[in-house]
Amino acid sequence: MNPEEIGLEKPGRAYFAPDDLNDPALTRLIFRLGLPAVAGLSINAVHHTINMVFVGMIGAHEIAAITVVLPILMMIGAIGEGLGVGVATAIGRALGSNSPQRANVTASTFMVLAVPMGIALTAGILVFRRELLGLFGASEAIMPLAEHYLIIVAFSVTLTMLQILSDFIAISEGNTRFSMWTLLGCFALNIILDPIMIFGFGFGLAGAAMATILSQIAAIAAYALYFRKRIGTLHLSARFAAFRADILKPVLSIGLPTTLTSMLSSISFAVLFTYAGFYRGDAGIAGVGIALRVLTLGMLPVIGLSLGGQAVLSFAWGAGKTPRLLAASNLLLLLTSAFCVAYGLGAVLLRYPIAAIFTDDLEIARIAALTIVVTHIPFIFFGMRQILVVLLQAQGRARLAATISIAQNGYFLLPLLFVLPHFLGFEGLLASLFLAPALTALLSAVILFTTLRQLRGDTDLPIATFTNTVSERAS
Repeated sequence: MNPEEIGLEKPGRAYFAPDDLNDPALTRLIFRLGLPAVAGLSINAVHHTINMVFVGMIGAHEIAAITVVLPILMMIGAIGEGLGVGVATAIGRALGSNSPQRANVTASTFMVLAVPMGIALTAGILVFRRELLGLFGASEAIMPLAEHYLIIVAFSVTLTMLQILSDFIAISEGNTRFSMWTLLGCFALNIILDPIMIFGFGFGLAGAAMATILSQIAAIAAYALYFRKRIGTLHLSARFAAFRADILKPVLSIGLPTTLTSMLSSISFAVLFTYAGFYRGDAGIAGVGIALRVLTLGMLPVIGLSLGGQAVLSFAWGAGKTPRLLAASNLLLLLTSAFCVAYGLGAVLLRYPIAAIFTDDLEIARIAALTIVVTHIPFIFFGMRQILVVLLQAQGRARLAATISIAQNGYFLLPLLFVLPHFLGFEGLLASLFLAPALTALLSAVILFTTLRQLRGDTDLPIATFTNTVSERAS
């Protein structure tokens, strides 16, 4: 008799089984889902930080080169992230409304779509690589280095898309542990390969790109095993792919605004690095790039916790459990806000030692330390903004979620960058970096208060009205 038939599953398989998204112990569930996601994305941030440290050992031009390539990689990640968020929320709502086959079809459809999309993006990058690098501020001194690096990483675009989608699918069914260990293995391998490829084989900056590709291949192999062995609850297969409006629309309505948000971030970074290079040269690009790396290090744990929490939020909304949705949202707000305050203030106080980790160039370190101050003071409100976005996405309120997502790097930062540096120079650039998140925090606070008040009102609905609301959400 098969051990699984009598409930005696293998310990490894049982460990990686998804959590019950309907677990009544909400606080424990949030931590069980959120902490592995936090760990996984924190490892991601540490990996990229260590990668920059290794690149910094080669020289300042190499740091500047990898910095101008970063927005292009962010654009690729934006597409994968947008699809991933849309797929995850759709899967969560489907599972909450007890429609597992719909969840299978949604996941399978977008995994199939990821391959031709990745190939098309790779072709576009290779054809327009010099134009893209010029757009993102590459000077003549760093253009050859940046171009060489970009050509190599362009071939990893499809791998990136598949890895991001796989990660979101696993998280959406409550399996953040597998996501965490896959990321841990992937980034540990990358960190090991970095010095080997960069210094051992003498590949330099190209070695960093090759190390990334090899680690991505390992991660995709792990996810292929995960889905093939059906370790989770979802069953993925190419034959399930269905390019119907009822499958595509719920994902794209959430995913496209998320992608647009990250695209606007890339455009904002292009303008940002252009101005930084104009006013402070390559030192300005490197210094601002270091500060943004440090900011990312703090943002990813918050995003990780919200990813774990989003599975709970989407499931609760699909099941029509408004009180549970409200309770989970409040808990996530408390946890993320506490972290953001601690990290933001800590980065400001330790700005000079932090900058010294990345470079021994005094001018780059001075610019990095100053930029850390102006970006990390408003960071203390980032948790509120992030949880508001995932709450709105879980409810399927795509337009309002897009309004918040686009705010900081869209209709706040870009106009500020086009105005303030013209009058204040580099100080205007720094002022823009401070004002954009501050204004976004104010907007988020207003919408969050309104949203939570509406949810509290839902819990007081008459039974008949509440039952109708649940039926509408499930459909």
